[in-house]
Amino acid sequence: MVNELAFPWLEEHADEDFFLFLHYWDAHVPYVPEEPFRSRHTWHSRRRIDPEVMAQLQSRPSFPLFKRTHYDHLEQIPNLDFIADLHYAEVEYLDHELGRLFAHLARLGILDDCVIVIFGDHGENMTDHDAWFDHAGLYDSVVHVPLIIRAPGVEARRVDSLVSLIDVMPTILELQQLGDPPDRPRGAFDDFDGRSLLPVMTGGAGGHRDAVMLSECTWQAKRGVRTKDWKYIRCLDPGIYPRTGSELYDLAADPDEQVDLSTERPDVVASMDALMDRWLDARLAGRTDPMLEVIEFGLPAVKRLEDVIREDREANGEVCAPRPADRDASIDVRSRFAA
Repeated sequence: MVNELAFPWLEEHADEDFFLFLHYWDAHVPYVPEEPFRSRHTWHSRRRIDPEVMAQLQSRPSFPLFKRTHYDHLEQIPNLDFIADLHYAEVEYLDHELGRLFAHLARLGILDDCVIVIFGDHGENMTDHDAWFDHAGLYDSVVHVPLIIRAPGVEARRVDSLVSLIDVMPTILELQQLGDPPDRPRGAFDDFDGRSLLPVMTGGAGGHRDAVMLSECTWQAKRGVRTKDWKYIRCLDPGIYPRTGSELYDLAADPDEQVDLSTERPDVVASMDALMDRWLDARLAGRTDPMLEVIEFGLPAVKRLEDVIREDREANGEVCAPRPADRDASIDVRSRFAA
């Protein structure tokens, strides 16, 4: 559907300078891929019936909301692998649609004139890290996202550097000014948190960042630091999930982030804590941390889950007390899943 909206627009503006942002939502819940991608990825898993699958899904704290936004849209749920296979089918379908976009740009004769940036805003957990078929958690399965940049005059290469999506905007601006760099004011990008990726794209620099800062504040409130060797996660509010305190993972020895070393390596935890605090202090400059304000108001996904539980209860004839402006203590999903 996105391409069907984009193609006529591109035909109308092909002779102009333009900026077009296309948001492909396919590799996201609900996983309802088109054929033949669905059959291609689920031909094996759809034949295996796990009688415990619904009990497994219902054991997850987010189930009441995900039932409505995800599972009710699936024709069948024979097992957990089948749900994951639907996601992989969505990813292949998205790749197919991007191929159609490139072909359309080529037919219009403008492919080689375009700067094209493809990126994901988050990955997806399958049945790992507590958050099933969701993107809660600052693990690499969520935060290590695709970033592909195709630009005129830039030779294709794979860059093995730590980068951030905040680097995309200064990169695009730098690429657009490549033709006449003397007209660019000195320090034009100095006020950006991101830094242009052009030096690493062209091979002029061997690295880009020593660390990438991470944060989330939807299902849970956490911050993290990702270096080449380590992932450190600090919990401010676990929301509906059980992991609190700090987490530390040795990415070389444990790339799937399964063994928490925070108690075994207090030296690394202290170093990461100091790095995060310096970064926060520089960004906040004395202002109130907005994450603390969100926590005080209520994590948005947790509040939405509470609403769904309330709506389900009322649909079943149960009487629920009016919800206060902040939260309803009678529907406390945190305590419900604390065990």
